[in-house]
Amino acid sequence: MFERDERDLCITLSEMERRSRIATNFDQPAALEKMKSYLEADRRFDGYDKDRLVKRVQECRSAGATLDLSDPVLRGGEPRPGGRQNW
Repeated sequence: MFERDERDLCITLSEMERRSRIATNFDQPAALEKMKSYLEADRRFDGYDKDRLVKRVQECRSAGATLDLSDPVLRGGEPRPGGRQNW
């Protein structure tokens, strides 16, 4: 759970998201801010745009999708050509 491979990071993000919802009594805007504070404390996520990462984690959780941490948008870059954002 404390490694840097994508699977372990996704597990960590999922747990952060779950804990942030519980800590804020399921208040969605407060949970966003709480999760951002968790990300700020974890140095493994320093290269990521915190706002985009939190929103993508929540989107994946609600849609049952798999999180792709290699997505350049999560690091503040441009979307991949032909990606789902362009549909």
